[in-house]
Amino acid sequence: MSVALACTACGPGKTTTTESEPTTTLETTSTATSDGTTTTTTPTSTETSPTSTTTGTPASCEAFLPDETTAEQTTITLTNASAGPLWLGAVGCSGLPDLDILDGDGQNHFFVFEPCSPAPCELLMAGECILGCDDCVVPAGLRLDPGASFSILWAGADVEFMEMTAECAPGPGCAGECVAARERPAGTYEITVSAAQQCVGTCDCASPSPNGHCTVDGGIILSEELTVSVPLMFPEMLEIEIPIGG
Repeated sequence: MSVALACTACGPGKTTTTESEPTTTLETTSTATSDGTTTTTTPTSTETSPTSTTTGTPASCEAFLPDETTAEQTTITLTNASAGPLWLGAVGCSGLPDLDILDGDGQNHFFVFEPCSPAPCELLMAGECILGCDDCVVPAGLRLDPGASFSILWAGADVEFMEMTAECAPGPGCAGECVAARERPAGTYEITVSAAQQCVGTCDCASPSPNGHCTVDGGIILSEELTVSVPLMFPEMLEIEIPIGG
């Protein structure tokens, strides 16, 4: 899965730098821009896929194969529009922001692969069944200084949890839970994200970034929560910015 890097706020009087932040499962790319008064950091990750349903035993082995989806990924950018720092909960090995993307029935379509998430079903069918848990340490939170932003790529397909049978993947240890990509219904989804204005504990970053974004490790207590919800038309909208505070 590829990562697309786009230049934001480029223009006269602005400088742009590109840096890479390693993770345990993919390379996260950051673009930082500054105009001398506010600073914006935009790391982009593809370690997100929405989830939909769980099924039982399929009628044939072909049911384990992923759908051929055509929808493109959507860039979701969270921006701190307030005068002070904000803290968001972090999930997954890449420390992505904790948010919800709900359909009209209230079902969440935002899924982040955790250290022990099931493998893709097609890998099990190919005999790649030696599975293990990533020993990554998920950061406690994500800190955004005023003017900073964090962008993620929301995959263009849902994830279906399935139970691989020994008949469809006869190798040793292949039977068990797996996931397969499924085409997501078009429609209006609601993105909801919460951020805290106050933090107690290790609220500064262990490795501060000059660009206004960083992850926070250790025990923290967050309070004075701000919650923002915005509609997203799928698959028409490929980019959306969500200002928090201000």
